[in-house]
Amino acid sequence: PDGAAQELNVRESDVRVCDESSCKYGGVCKEDGDSLKCACQFQCHTNYIPVCGSNGDTYQNECFLRRAACKHQKEITVVARGPCYSDNGSGSGEGEEEGSGAEVHRKHSKCGPCKYKAECDEDAENVGCVCNIDCSGYSFNPVCASDGSSYNNPCFVREASCIKQEQIDIRHLGHCTDTDDTSLLGKKDDGLPYRPDVKDASDQREDVYIGNHMPCPENLNGYCIHGKCEFIYSTQKASCRCESGYTGQHCEKTDFSILYVVPSRQKLTHVLIAAIIGAVQIAIIVAIVMCITRKCPKNNRGRRQKQNLGHFTSDTSSRMV
Repeated sequence: PDGAAQELNVRESDVRVCDESSCKYGGVCKEDGDSLKCACQFQCHTNYIPVCGSNGDTYQNECFLRRAACKHQKEITVVARGPCYSDNGSGSGEGEEEGSGAEVHRKHSKCGPCKYKAECDEDAENVGCVCNIDCSGYSFNPVCASDGSSYNNPCFVREASCIKQEQIDIRHLGHCTDTDDTSLLGKKDDGLPYRPDVKDASDQREDVYIGNHMPCPENLNGYCIHGKCEFIYSTQKASCRCESGYTGQHCEKTDFSILYVVPSRQKLTHVLIAAIIGAVQIAIIVAIVMCITRKCPKNNRGRRQKQNLGHFTSDTSSRMV
């Protein structure tokens, strides 16, 4: 009885340490020595698909937001697709810190206003705003920013925004190219999200329009097996434009319906080619079958004629004798 009571006490103690009420938001209770702890086992990809959390922080993607909610055991929901922007300006990048949605990332002190998560170093000889943003733990995920510069990952954009004390936004994934018009990139320091002006419809450069497609960055090479990878700016997601004859999310499946549905000239060409090849194959098979079936009786008739001719010759010889 004492042993059972002791075991029950241990279980009750374990329940108080980690249970469904204390380990929520995707957490899992796991043994850690003699105790149970809430583990947040999120395998998040490093693609930059920013979301704005209900706590006012920007996260690299939705998985990082869920991981933060689990880590802090606090409900954090997606309030907007894309980075968060406060009225007084917040830095670009992905957040992992707790905060309030009304929090303004600007601090007034002897240094004056320190924006974009900069802090005032009042103890330094030269009092000024300093940036303690550590980007060493982030993987290589290049982006092109609104200042016309390429950065190795979104964290460095946030760091540059902090150091320069000006708003720098991510324009698109991948390095900046020669086709990027720096006059369209612009710089703003009013704390509002930068958006390029929409040009006349005659301007067909896809990267000018928010919501349109643009080429995928280098780190998504091979995302589409049989097709072209396109990045949708508005949703911050990659999609595939499959080649004719292929379907699926990554264009990995063969589209057999191409032999029956003819919605375009390109597919009509494939149908005709398939029909011709099929007809030739059928003709060859029929010819082989006909040849085999006709040749065998002919040989049999020839053998019978030879045998009859042999009998006729022997009979004739015997009569002549």
